[in-house]
Amino acid sequence: MTACRIEDVPVAMCGREEVSMATCGREEVSMATWWHRETPMSMWKRVRLAAVVLMVVVGMLASPALGKKNVSSNVSLLRPQLVQSCPMAFHKIGTKCYFYGYFPLNWFRAAEFCHSFGNGVSLATIETAQENLYIKKWLAVNGDHNTGVWVGGSDNGHSGKWAWFPTGQLVDFTNWGPSQPSGDDQHCMYMVGGLLGYQWADFHCDFDMHFLCEHGVNTIKPWR
Repeated sequence: MTACRIEDVPVAMCGREEVSMATCGREEVSMATWWHRETPMSMWKRVRLAAVVLMVVVGMLASPALGKKNVSSNVSLLRPQLVQSCPMAFHKIGTKCYFYGYFPLNWFRAAEFCHSFGNGVSLATIETAQENLYIKKWLAVNGDHNTGVWVGGSDNGHSGKWAWFPTGQLVDFTNWGPSQPSGDDQHCMYMVGGLLGYQWADFHCDFDMHFLCEHGVNTIKPWR
């Protein structure tokens, strides 16, 4: 090994001895000189180690033992998870998805508009107190308090017997306002905006007001 004279300078390496600016034979060695000249083995060790790690990772991803599903899941971790819980233009209210019609239609036209979204969409049914509370709270913030909101209840063709038009099921849970339903020729259900806090009422079906569509409204299995 070449003898090195250690000078009073910052420490580096000259051969195997600690110096930073030294004379190895007649050649001055600096940090840059040491990196390029004195450590080729160390550099190759780093390169080989990186190559081994890369091969191990690639082998794990391509291994049949992991299965295609696991490879996909590993790759999916690199992508942002875009999860859309409701269809476009529908709002998540509670556990269900609803479209709020900000434009006024009569009850029949509102039902037709809901059906135009496709299979499983119709005027909303409200079958539990919790569902009713979710909708009331949402409408209190987002609804137009100067008008009501059509939902899917009706006693058309069976006066006094209220049923949910989208499912054919009789109305069980109710949240009728004072003196409602009033009867006569008012056969369609709506939620009253304003001071009444979206309680239920009946009204003339040909009156134009806002409406609420529900996605996945009919979960009844077909008869067999």
